[in-house]
Amino acid sequence: MPRRLRCAAIAAGLALAAGAAADFRPAYAHGTGYRLSDKKPLSLEFSYSTGETMSYLEAKVFSPRDEKFAFQSGRTDEDGRFAFTPDAPGLWRLVVRDEEGHLAEAEINVTPEFMAGEETAAALESDAPKGVRLALNAVLGVSLIFNIAAFVSLRRRGKAV
Repeated sequence: MPRRLRCAAIAAGLALAAGAAADFRPAYAHGTGYRLSDKKPLSLEFSYSTGETMSYLEAKVFSPRDEKFAFQSGRTDEDGRFAFTPDAPGLWRLVVRDEEGHLAEAEINVTPEFMAGEETAAALESDAPKGVRLALNAVLGVSLIFNIAAFVSLRRRGKAV
């Protein structure tokens, strides 16, 4: 083989090797894939007291193992939903916050039965949003005062039941 042809062949081989080395990415050395998880997620829907959904807002999940650093963070979807998969039983806290400072907080008691797949998410203990509880307590308190006043008034008139 003539010398020029050998040099050209060597140069072409080196160029191909260099090109292949430049395109090498460590990720190619590891396969990727997915599988369906057998763990059950929890999905919550967040809304304002007006009924408007809390769409596309910052959401953070705090584990019973570490209440200072978020276990998971992300955003609610268009319908105000946020889902996560707990990895331990205990009291989980979810916080959704908007840019104006409104805050919705939920506490979910994840039971060992739920973790074992023996209980549905609907059966978990959860608290209503704090604003809803406050409004309900205020209405009940006003109703109680009104009923006591009506009873006393009717009693004084002699028409008590």
